[in-house]
Amino acid sequence: MRTIWTSKNKMYRIVEHEDDSYDLDNLKGDMFNPKVNTSISEAQLKKEEIEFERLIEREGVYGYELEKWDSSPGVGWTHVDSCWGFVGQYDENDTSGIFKHYIVDEFITMSQKDSDRTSEVSK
Repeated sequence: MRTIWTSKNKMYRIVEHEDDSYDLDNLKGDMFNPKVNTSISEAQLKKEEIEFERLIEREGVYGYELEKWDSSPGVGWTHVDSCWGFVGQYDENDTSGIFKHYIVDEFITMSQKDSDRTSEVSK
């Protein structure tokens, strides 16, 4: 488990977890299916599939969880949302586009909207 983001008010965080129960076929989807990807040769699709499998072996698969702090006695961090099946650990400085997983930005936006809504209610 690795905390990759914490809100300024310390009420939200995004935690990265290694996904040790991923399904390789599910991750691949139709990406390497020659019936779906007719504009790419079967040989090229097979090459890319092998590269994808090697990437997964090398980098692993991860999931991201948005959590909210609940200061009630005995509670602590509570689950808000999560998303799994991302190849490689998150890297906000990644320029390749492989490891800067979109879900992190979505969770940050979600936490900000919830924080805004919560502050409106408490006024």
